[in-house]
Amino acid sequence: MRTGLSLDDAIAALGGGVPQATDPTPYTQADWLGATEESLKAAKPWHTVADRGEGDIAFLPGYVFDADPIVDADPRTLLGWQPKDGTAACCSATTSCCESATDAVEALGSDAFFPSLLLGSPLGYRSEANASVEDPLLVADLVDRVVPAAIEAGIRSITAPWLHDSAYSDVLALALQAYGGDIAFHGENNLLDLQHDSYDAYLASLPARKRRRVKEDRDRADNSGTRIERKDGVELRPLIGRITELVTQNRQKYEGGEDEVHIGALLTALVEGGADIRAYLVHKDDAVVAASVTVRQGKRLFVKWAGFDYEALGERSGVYFEIALDRPLRDAYAEGLTAIEAGPGADEAKRLRGFRPGRIRSVVLVTDTALRPKVAELHAAYGQARRETLGAAAEEAPTTAIGRLKAKLLGSTAYEPIKPLQPEGGCCG
Repeated sequence: MRTGLSLDDAIAALGGGVPQATDPTPYTQADWLGATEESLKAAKPWHTVADRGEGDIAFLPGYVFDADPIVDADPRTLLGWQPKDGTAACCSATTSCCESATDAVEALGSDAFFPSLLLGSPLGYRSEANASVEDPLLVADLVDRVVPAAIEAGIRSITAPWLHDSAYSDVLALALQAYGGDIAFHGENNLLDLQHDSYDAYLASLPARKRRRVKEDRDRADNSGTRIERKDGVELRPLIGRITELVTQNRQKYEGGEDEVHIGALLTALVEGGADIRAYLVHKDDAVVAASVTVRQGKRLFVKWAGFDYEALGERSGVYFEIALDRPLRDAYAEGLTAIEAGPGADEAKRLRGFRPGRIRSVVLVTDTALRPKVAELHAAYGQARRETLGAAAEEAPTTAIGRLKAKLLGSTAYEPIKPLQPEGGCCG
C-alpha cells in the first residue's frame, strides 16, 4: 500500500494504467489527471495505490491544496461558505443559509481546513476509486492508508466532494465516516440506462406528451438557421480554442470553478491521449456558435461540456436539447452503449427524456476533533439547503433490513450515523 504518490509513480505501481474492472469514468484516467495537474497549479498530487497481490489492485486519486483552491475544491464550500469575491461553486445552492454559514466558517479560521486533501478528480467533479477486481472492500484498504498518512503529514481536512451512488462510493463514504468524517447530500446527476433496441424504440416508449415536447425541441433546432455536425478525436484539434471559448462563456454564465486554462488543457489531453471524445458543433453562417462535448468510456457516454453563443442563437433556439441530449442519445443507441450520463443541470429537459436522478453525496473530515460537531452541523445545513434549492426529493425510508442498515451507516436523515473510530487507547481503540 502506497500513498502520497505522483501520477507517474501511481501509474507505474498500477502496472501502466488505471484499473478498469470497476467501470471507471473518464475523469480518473491518466490523461485527465495529468491535464488537471498541468492546468491546476495549486493542486499537488497525492495518489494512493493498494496492491493485495495476484493482480488485486486499486487506485484512489487525490490532491493537496495548501490554501484557497478553486471554489469547487475548497473544503469550506461544502459547509456553505462563499468567498468574498462572490465566486460560486458549480451548481451551487444560493440560499439564505450561506451568509450566516460564511461567517461561521470564517470564525473557525483557515488553519482548520488547510492544507486540505481532496479525494477524487477536482476538474471531473468525481470522487471515486478504481480497482482491478469487483471488491469494494479494497476501497476501505485505501482509506486505512490515506487518512493516517495525511494526518501525520499535517493535513487539516480531507474531503470527498462528489460521491456518486455505487458500492465503491458507499464504502469510501463509510470508511471516511469511521475516521470521523461527516456525510451529507450534495446534488443529483442525470442518468439514463439504454434499455431499448434503438433510439426510435426508446422514443416510442415515452408518454405521448413527452414525445411531443421532444419533437418540438427538435423542430426549433431545425428551424434555427443552423447546421449541426459531429467531429471526433483528432478532428477536434483545430477547434479546441473555439470550443474552449464557448464552454468558458457558459461556465461563467451558470457558475463553475473551471476556467479557460482548465478546459483547454483537458480537451487537449483527451484529444492527444486518444480518448473517445466527440463534439457536436453548431454552425451559423461561417461561425461555430455552439458545441457539446461528450466522452465515451467503455459502454457509457458522458456529456461533459456545452457552450453557446447566445447572442448569435438567442435563448430558445432548441439547439441545446439537440446537441447535448438528443444527438448523443441517438448515437449512443446506434453504438450499442448501455448508459448515458448527462450531469447536473437542465433537469426538467433531462427527466422529460427519461433520465433519472442519481444522488451525489459529499464527505468532510477535519482532523481537529473539537471542530467536528460544528463542521457536521454546517455540512448538514448546507446539504439540506442544496436539496431544497435543487428540488431534490427527500430520501424514502428503506423497506428492507439491508436497506435500513445501509441508511443508518450512511447517516440518512431517518437514522443516527455510526460513531467514528475512537483514538488509540480509548474505547474500542
